[in-house]
Amino acid sequence: MAIQSAGVGSGLDVNSIITQLMAIENRPLNRLQQTASTTQTQLSSYGALKSRIAALGDAAEKLAAAATWTKTKPTSSDTAALTVTSSDGAAPVNLQIEVSQLARAQSIATTALPAASANVGTGTLTIEFGSWSDGFAAFTPTAPANSATITIGSGEDTLAGIRDKINAADAGITAAILNDSQGSRLVLRSTATGAESGFRITAADDDANPLDDNGLSRLAFDPPAGAPASGNQRAVDLVGSVNGAPVSSASNTLDDLIDGVTVQVAKTTTGTVDVSVGPDTAAMKTLIQQFVSAYNEANKYLSDQTRYNADTKTSATLQGDRIAVSLQGQLRALVATQSSASSVFGTLSSVGIALQRDGSLKVDDTKLTDALTQLPELAKLFGADGGGDPLAVGIARRFDVLADSNAGTGGSLASREEGLKQRLSRNRTEQERFSDRMTMVEARLRAQYTALDVKMAQLNGLSTYVTQQVEMLNNSRNYR
Repeated sequence: MAIQSAGVGSGLDVNSIITQLMAIENRPLNRLQQTASTTQTQLSSYGALKSRIAALGDAAEKLAAAATWTKTKPTSSDTAALTVTSSDGAAPVNLQIEVSQLARAQSIATTALPAASANVGTGTLTIEFGSWSDGFAAFTPTAPANSATITIGSGEDTLAGIRDKINAADAGITAAILNDSQGSRLVLRSTATGAESGFRITAADDDANPLDDNGLSRLAFDPPAGAPASGNQRAVDLVGSVNGAPVSSASNTLDDLIDGVTVQVAKTTTGTVDVSVGPDTAAMKTLIQQFVSAYNEANKYLSDQTRYNADTKTSATLQGDRIAVSLQGQLRALVATQSSASSVFGTLSSVGIALQRDGSLKVDDTKLTDALTQLPELAKLFGADGGGDPLAVGIARRFDVLADSNAGTGGSLASREEGLKQRLSRNRTEQERFSDRMTMVEARLRAQYTALDVKMAQLNGLSTYVTQQVEMLNNSRNYR
């Protein structure tokens, strides 16, 4: 006899019975799932803690670096005329700079031709570099001589072709074509500024007359020889003074006045411009505040994660955790520690970084500003390596070491994370095995109840048959 649905034969609520039985059987699985959830929460907490400790280490590392305490800040009273940059370690300086003339490159414009495609002529152009005096009255070549010869052949003797030949030669001048109301002309400019970047151009053209205004000669530039050219600008040096002393420069960048200081000149000045270079205490304060903020973030997170709420009788995720509690104590101990590296400052509080009742740090700006007037001693307090004396190690350096030993590769936090990951992996394996086992248990229960259904159905059928037979027997007796 086939049973179509569990419980039909027995009249029992088989699905409900099996569900309740499986709920009892699955209690170990529920405990495994609860353990996995707790472990995952701990893993997340440790990840967040490691991130905060690493950030604290990064901030401490910057304070321990010697370059932090040699940062400089340049200023200019007229940034439109003079901009100043300085490298770390540049000596403090105050300058008064006046510029009456900017350095310029030589520039000339040749006579005009009808178009850029017009033929000029073939031959050679010789470019010599040197300086011009009295306007363009006399030319003095550089020593040793610096010159270049460019050959202009047939098919490349248009204005455009000559431009390309000059630029391809990379000889120290550049060429461009200027189109104006009179036609097209070459504009030639030296690639460098300064009086000695001047140039003259002589031509040896095929008409054998280098001084006429025909052929390649029309591109020559040698005013004393009478060669034609127009629209000229002579190359000159920058002329000015620094603290009253005259200075000159072939470029508009003054980078040899003071070691580590560069002055870029954009225009001539109206009177003197005050330029100064001094310690960048604002940048140093920012790095100190970043360190304090990173410490406070780590301290608050540890406090929140290790707290026990007596009112609700609940524990935070890392409450009682040995590594977290130990780390919290180490951080607070470092805040109060002393260093003998500096003869002026011994603790963080001596420079205005004070510990508060809640374990956080607070910066006293007035006290810190005073400490910043003694940068060498401040640098020792934060960054001294100790020279083998652990008591003379800078405090920021100690924080950096502590952070690395906990949040770095192989550190306690990283090791704890790895242990929790392995625990989760084992837990998942156990859950999978248990789930497989419970699948078989449920199948066995259903098979047993199915067999019960069949047996009960058979018995019920037999009972019905017997009942019918008794009734028929009783009925037959009544008819007699």
